[in-house]
Amino acid sequence: MDNQAKHISTENIAIEHGHCGLIRKLNMNGPARIIDLKVQDAERHYHKKTTEYYYILEGTGQVYLDGQLSDVQSGDLITIPPGVVHQAICDKNDMLKILVIEVPPAIGDVHRVDN
Repeated sequence: MDNQAKHISTENIAIEHGHCGLIRKLNMNGPARIIDLKVQDAERHYHKKTTEYYYILEGTGQVYLDGQLSDVQSGDLITIPPGVVHQAICDKNDMLKILVIEVPPAIGDVHRVDN
């Protein structure tokens, strides 16, 4: 791991389609992965090893956590431990932007389930 402080400009980071919507991978190296997510047709899924933190940047919606729906809004923080089936859902007339922090990175640890 690199022990140097870094400034990462996000203007040149490509927007990709992920299993939860449009994503920009802000940090791919180190003990955590940080993703800027705009929710679009997110798939219900879980992780076996990864804890995820959802910090709601903008908008309103709901988060499905093991069968329970919780309303979320800008400024909320959701902690999702390994094994918890989850899904972010944006309100029909709003968007939902989330800063996602994965510890450890969920690369290869996304397990989809039926809705």
